[in-house]
Amino acid sequence: MSEKKTLGGSDAFGRVTGAVYWYIVVEIAFALAGLPGVVGIVLLEPVPNNIPLYALCLVPILPAFSAAIAALRARRRSEALDPWRQYWRRWLANVKDVLVIGIPALAVLALFGFNIAFGDVAGGVFVIVAMILGAVVALWLVHALVIASLFSFRTRDTMRLAAYYLIAKPLVTLGVLSLVVIATAAAAVTSSWVLLVAGSVLAGLVLMNARAMIADIETRFVAEDAGEAASGQ
Repeated sequence: MSEKKTLGGSDAFGRVTGAVYWYIVVEIAFALAGLPGVVGIVLLEPVPNNIPLYALCLVPILPAFSAAIAALRARRRSEALDPWRQYWRRWLANVKDVLVIGIPALAVLALFGFNIAFGDVAGGVFVIVAMILGAVVALWLVHALVIASLFSFRTRDTMRLAAYYLIAKPLVTLGVLSLVVIATAAAAVTSSWVLLVAGSVLAGLVLMNARAMIADIETRFVAEDAGEAASGQ
């Protein structure tokens, strides 16, 4: 009996240390991939006129975050301790699709940001509308990032699925909203560097929150015989 307990404890310790190792390595890779964008955000003066530049700085962070999501997902299906290779493999595989989806979304968010920042000119109603639509676009973008990170759908199908799951999985959407608020508050209270340091943790939380959406996609939209090629896992 004591031997079984020892072995069980050893297995649990191995799983914990393996998970910590994956998160640390993925964090280092994410920091390297997203560093240009975070440096730009830190150096920019926080004034409304710089909103387009803030959006531009987010461009390299999107594929970096997508690769972190995909690499952490791969950890569940890989016994080898190779998070570094997994991360950059997925960065290369997803960067084009992520940017095709993400750049227009960032441009729209920048436009809404201008409307909010210059609300005294646009009018109160336009500010409220911009805030609501901006929140919807941000939530849609996170859903789209998760889908593009884990599945090999056509761009328009990824966009449609992201919009569909905004309503189809309200708890997932609410979870994304909570994470966005927490991350934004943490960056505002401390520094934008926090998002770079905690990127892999945030990616893990986004992945955990999206489990119901991912499972539904695998059940309904991924053919059983497509296997690895269709799911990108």
